[in-house]
Amino acid sequence: MRILHIDKFFPPNGGVGSYIRALGQLQRRAGHEVLGFGCVGETGPAQMPRFFDFASARNPGALARMVHNSQAAAALDKWLKGRPIDVAHLHNTYHHLSPSILGVLVRRRIAMVMTVHDYRLACPTKFFLRPDGVCMRCLPNRFYHAASPNCAGLGGAALAAESLVQRFCRRYFRPVSFFICPTRFMRDVLVRTGLPRSKAVVAPNPVEPLELPRGVVQAGRELLFVGRLMPEKAPGLMLDLAAELPDARITIVGDGPLLGALREEVRRRAMANVELVGAVEHARLGEHYARATAVVLTSAWMENSPQAMLEAMAAGRCVIVPDHPPLREWVQDGLTGRTFAAGDGGRPAGGQGVRSLADAARAVLDDRAGREQMAARGRQLVLGRHDGQAIARRLDGLYEEAIRRCALQ
Repeated sequence: MRILHIDKFFPPNGGVGSYIRALGQLQRRAGHEVLGFGCVGETGPAQMPRFFDFASARNPGALARMVHNSQAAAALDKWLKGRPIDVAHLHNTYHHLSPSILGVLVRRRIAMVMTVHDYRLACPTKFFLRPDGVCMRCLPNRFYHAASPNCAGLGGAALAAESLVQRFCRRYFRPVSFFICPTRFMRDVLVRTGLPRSKAVVAPNPVEPLELPRGVVQAGRELLFVGRLMPEKAPGLMLDLAAELPDARITIVGDGPLLGALREEVRRRAMANVELVGAVEHARLGEHYARATAVVLTSAWMENSPQAMLEAMAAGRCVIVPDHPPLREWVQDGLTGRTFAAGDGGRPAGGQGVRSLADAARAVLDDRAGREQMAARGRQLVLGRHDGQAIARRLDGLYEEAIRRCALQ
């Protein structure tokens, strides 16, 4: 089978990139031919569409391009010439490639499935998040809330307009055969927006367990954060945690727009128990998981399948996560990990979030036997639910059904 993965970035990055790489490797091992398509920077392949930064654009033409990117459609159409494809597996295409590319795939009678990595089909800002915490006012299809000054303001108005057009015209829901949801929570969100339940399929993301290097000793009191340093992931909560637990070592691994601000805050507050590592190659993350006593997820938004959490659990590390509905599908407090009340995201220091997190982290650090039992149960859960070969076979079945449906149209 010839499988084309399409994402807004080429090559894909972040958690979505990890998903595509892991799945692509499994598919190649199974004998499939796997290709990729997406937006590139100035030095990328000439046949790929150029990445356009909508966040910095301030003109009506940008909105039109969000709704329908004819340049991306033309680039895909040209790229597909001489490249027969059986199925296109879509990822975060949305307002960069836009649904314009779906018309190209329909005309070429290429079957489509889509993995839903965030809430973009239900929330214009994709996170169900406002500055004061989780917000689901846009559900179902009340996208105008994104234009509120308490949400995304003027930029949210453009996103809301784009979402309304795509939803009214069913530009995603009509041509895509299956929407692959990593959690039941995500499936239920999409069904509430009007997606037929028969098209919403729950299938876990594959997790390739990282090899923990021998010779690295697990620390007694080290709390690890791994992830992109973005506002929605609330990495600043780790600094508040460091202030609450001065006898614990706080390690933050990752890069992103908040890295500079975090470094300045660590310097200003003279936090000797915090280490900001910066970007680390994925293959070397095993060293950090091996040393960590526990791994902390601080996200303010309701992540649906956080790669760092799953990799930590697969590595046999106890996890501490916000008590968000999708995360409860893995982490049962005291059984497979610990949860804390997300509250206001823990900012500023002293909020409900940081107090609850500090209590959970202190309990984990002080109870070695308890955290090892939770870690063992969590590892068993993830290795069973996220077996890569089983997931790849499940997707093969969805691909085949999507190809059958496409041939009947």
